[in-house]
Amino acid sequence: MRRNPARWRAIEARLGREATIWLATVRADGRPHLAPVWYVWLDGKVYLATGTETQKFTNLRANQQVALALPDTTSVIVIEGEAHAADRNTTNNLAEYFFHKYEWDFRYDDTADWRLIEITPRKILAWGDGYDEEGTRVL
Repeated sequence: MRRNPARWRAIEARLGREATIWLATVRADGRPHLAPVWYVWLDGKVYLATGTETQKFTNLRANQQVALALPDTTSVIVIEGEAHAADRNTTNNLAEYFFHKYEWDFRYDDTADWRLIEITPRKILAWGDGYDEEGTRVL
């Protein structure tokens, strides 16, 4: 898919600076689960940390398909993708980004058994961003 470079830069910049994103996962019985999470956008992927006892982590064990959306309903970015637990090197690298963004290092937070989740976007939709005439699908 051909992308408008200016639009893509604006989308990436926004994904880089927003504080929270909504994560939708699917329970074993098919019901959706929606939760706001802290995240890092890096190299075209979304990273988030979640505890192994959370509903979202339980859901991801059975179904890795997710949807994400920024909270703004007038300038929308929706991402559909696949989530997997990140490897140790990625986890250690991304912990620095989380600390820089949130002053939080999940590796040393003993409130939960934290895992870093790496989400690879398969589809990105955007509208209300000044490029609506180009359509909503940007990836």
